[in-house]
Amino acid sequence: MAKKRLNIELSTEHYEALRKQASAKGTTVSGVIRQLIEKSRDHLPKEVAKSYRSDPLYGRRGSFDGPPYLAEKHDQYLYGRPPE
Repeated sequence: MAKKRLNIELSTEHYEALRKQASAKGTTVSGVIRQLIEKSRDHLPKEVAKSYRSDPLYGRRGSFDGPPYLAEKHDQYLYGRPPE
């Protein structure tokens, strides 16, 4: 699994709560945060949980030459919406 590094700021109280939880579970603070994220994913609405791969924008990832004004009219080109 690919990983991304993340730096966050926590209050001292939040950090200490995570540290104590990690110690009690025999894991790290990062491990506790990952567990919390996994638990929260089970409660996401279906619309939010859908895969990003089904978005037409995902299929166009990378650099390419596109039509003029692509940045301004991206919804029209990606989703077939009529120009405004």
